[in-house]
Amino acid sequence: MKKIVLCAAVSAICAVPVTAMAEADFYGQLRISLDSVDADNAAAAKDGLTVTDNTSVFGFKAMSEGDGVKAFIHLQAGAKADGNDAADAAFTKRFYFGGLKGDFGQVAYGLMSSAYKMPGFKMDPFYNHSSVNVSGSVVNGAGGTYGLSPVNNLFTDNALQYTSPAMGGLTLNIGLYVDDSEADEHGTGFGAAYKSGNISAGVQYASNGDNATIKNLNADSTAIRVHGGYKADGWSAAISAEQVEKSSTTDDTYLFLVGKANISDSLEAAVTLGSVSGDTTAIEGTGITAGVFKTVAKKTQVFGSLSTVSLDDDTQAEPSVFSVGVIHKF
Repeated sequence: MKKIVLCAAVSAICAVPVTAMAEADFYGQLRISLDSVDADNAAAAKDGLTVTDNTSVFGFKAMSEGDGVKAFIHLQAGAKADGNDAADAAFTKRFYFGGLKGDFGQVAYGLMSSAYKMPGFKMDPFYNHSSVNVSGSVVNGAGGTYGLSPVNNLFTDNALQYTSPAMGGLTLNIGLYVDDSEADEHGTGFGAAYKSGNISAGVQYASNGDNATIKNLNADSTAIRVHGGYKADGWSAAISAEQVEKSSTTDDTYLFLVGKANISDSLEAAVTLGSVSGDTTAIEGTGITAGVFKTVAKKTQVFGSLSTVSLDDDTQAEPSVFSVGVIHKF
């Protein structure tokens, strides 16, 4: 089935007239920080003062436009900025996908973020920062912050996703996540998002078959998220609530709140509050991450943040990290 889907996508792209316009763009981000880590665990890989790459990347985007249809591709690789070992790879695989968009909406295929993941990724101001991560430990500069589920991390392969055009502020999406094995245990997902003026809201659902095709969602399990936000002049707030099935009888609940405020034209403050509870998780508790981002040049920010967690299980480590760093886009 994978070959059929891929051949259909390639054939559709090749059929689009490209005489009107063609664009290509290389881009990158240097993201690095100096962290003071209190891992609260003698066996932790990182504790004390450390330099961390916060997912520096290098990417390529291209688009060709024909008669009302645009064909596009997007590839991105990790470009680790703190590698000090000769064995460190210059680039690592992140995602690659291509597709078509027009009045009909957008369809894309490849290795990409699932539609379920995207609201959490967009909402979290400390995504891919040195903070307490979704597993309650100090992250190595990658993934979501405590209070988001693990389904908000990583990329899903063989993903075929469609997003409708906006209809009175409402968009719909559906996804098929192809299982390469002969079992045909494909993952599926669907959702809706609404935006009107300062208000946004949405719901996303994801389901795996007996093989876990959607990343970080267990086999034969489901996840559902509801989310909403409000954006005013100078400040914004958003909330995400997830219920993630761990087995046929157990579920975990994730609550994530975000607030952001513009202190000045070049200075923004952000804070997140995360809560995890459930039947099986050992990381039930509450976490908070707060920080400021200062724009010092058109494409350059410096930042400082503090992230910590308080867990209900006293036997679990409760890490914290203070981080200062820079993000430069080019």
